[in-house]
Amino acid sequence: MASQFLPSLSYPVTRTFPGRIFSSLAFGGAGVVLLFLTVLNAALAGYETVPSYNSNFNVTQNHWYDKFLPPAAKPKPGSLCDARLLSLGDTITTNYSMFEYSISAIDKANTGNSGFSYEGWALDNCDMTSLFVNADANTFIIDFTAIINCKANGPQIQQGNSFDITARTDWSVSYMAGSFGSPLGAQKALRNLQAGTFNESIDARGAVLNTLLDASGSEFADRTYFMLMLSNRTTPQVLSFQANFPWCPPSLGRDAPCAAQVPPLNTTGIFEWLGNGTLVSNAKLTNDTIGMVWNMVQVIYAAVRLDLGNPSQNNFLLNTSVIPEAIQSTFPQTYPSQGDISLPTESYVHSALVNDEVFANLTDDTPGLLPSLLPLSAPGPAVIDGVYLCRFQRAKSPGSAFIAVLVATLSTFSAVWGIFLTLAAAFVKQKEPMANVCEGPVSSFPVQHEKPEFVDSSYLPVRS
Repeated sequence: MASQFLPSLSYPVTRTFPGRIFSSLAFGGAGVVLLFLTVLNAALAGYETVPSYNSNFNVTQNHWYDKFLPPAAKPKPGSLCDARLLSLGDTITTNYSMFEYSISAIDKANTGNSGFSYEGWALDNCDMTSLFVNADANTFIIDFTAIINCKANGPQIQQGNSFDITARTDWSVSYMAGSFGSPLGAQKALRNLQAGTFNESIDARGAVLNTLLDASGSEFADRTYFMLMLSNRTTPQVLSFQANFPWCPPSLGRDAPCAAQVPPLNTTGIFEWLGNGTLVSNAKLTNDTIGMVWNMVQVIYAAVRLDLGNPSQNNFLLNTSVIPEAIQSTFPQTYPSQGDISLPTESYVHSALVNDEVFANLTDDTPGLLPSLLPLSAPGPAVIDGVYLCRFQRAKSPGSAFIAVLVATLSTFSAVWGIFLTLAAAFVKQKEPMANVCEGPVSSFPVQHEKPEFVDSSYLPVRS
C-alpha cells in the first residue's frame, strides 16, 4: 500500500547522434577546448597572490601568458601596489636624498578630509617657495628652514586627483661640536667618505652640499666677527630674514624664463640685533651683509631645487657657466683695516667652486675636490622615496598547481560539455520532433505497431 504514495523511479533514455562525422567533430572540438581550458587555467589557477614590499610604485610583473593578452588587459604600471597615505607631520625624502622634509600643511587633500595619497608620480609641479634663516654669531649657529610646495598638475586635476601640500626641511650649520643638524645628504656623504665607501655617482650631491654649507657658514661667521670688531660693534651679530622665490617648477620646462635667469634676492622681514644691543626690525640689507646673504640664499635655492629634480639652466650646481652670475666672488671693504685686523673680502663659496684655494687653505680641505665633482647631474624627475605594499603573482608548487589546474579545467569542461550536448540535442529535436519520444513500457504494447516514418531511420521511438 505504501508504494502507492511513492513516486516512480525513472532513468534517462539516450540516443546516439546521427552520423559519424558529427561525433568525430565533437570529440575533436572537445580536445581543442580541453587544451585551451588547460592553458587558461594554468594562468588563472596556477598562481597565487603574494604580498611584498617594493620601493617602486610603478613596478610591473611579466608572465609567459602576457603575449596572449589584448593590450587593454596587459598589466599597467601602478596596478600592483597600494598608494602611500601621508598626513601632517609625516617625513618624506626624494630619490635624490639631499634633504628630509616634514609635511607642514595639506591645503587640499586628495584622500579624505586631510590625507595625501601618493602613487609614485614625478614631482614635476613642486618648487621651493621660501627660505627662513636665523644666523646667530653668539651661539655660532645658523638655522635654516626651506619651504616647498607641491600641487596637482593639469592631467592630475582632470583625473580628479587634485591636491596642494606644503613641506619644510630644517637643518643647522654650526662650529659647535655638540650640534648635529646637517642635511640628510651631507650626513650620508660624510659617513661614506669616512668609511671609505664614497660613491661619486650617489654621494657627490651630498658632498657638494656639505662643502658649500660649510663655506657659506664660514663666510658669514668670519665677516660678521671682523665687522663687529672694526665697527665698534655697530653691525649685526644676529641676522634673521625670509627670502621668497618665484614659482618655477620643472613642469614649466628648463627653458622657461624663470628657469634661465638667476632669481633676484627678495628678502622680507629682516631682523637685526646689533653688537651694541640695538634691535632693528624691518631692516634693509646693506653692503655689510647683502653679499654673504646673496651667496647663502643661492646655495640653498640651488640645492633644494636639485633635490626636487629640477634641471633648470640657472642652477649653478648643474650648469657651472652661471657661477659668475649666481655667486658673488668678492665683498666690499666697508671698514678700513686696523692693524692685523682686516675685513674678509673674498667669498669662500666662490673660492670652493672655482678652486682658487682661499677656502681650502682655511679649512685644510683638499684643493680641487669640489670642482672635480661639478657639474652635478639631475638624472631624472624626483619622486618621493618610500616602500609600497604590492601584490605579485607567484607560481604555486608543482603539486598544488597540478591539482588546482586539474580541478578548474575539469569543472569548466564539464559545464561546457553539458551545454554543448544540450544545444546539440535541441538542434536534432528541432529537425526531428519524434527523435526522442518514448511510446511507453514494452509490456503495454502487445500489438505490433507500424514503424513511424522518420527522415533518419535510426531515430525510432524507444520501447522501454
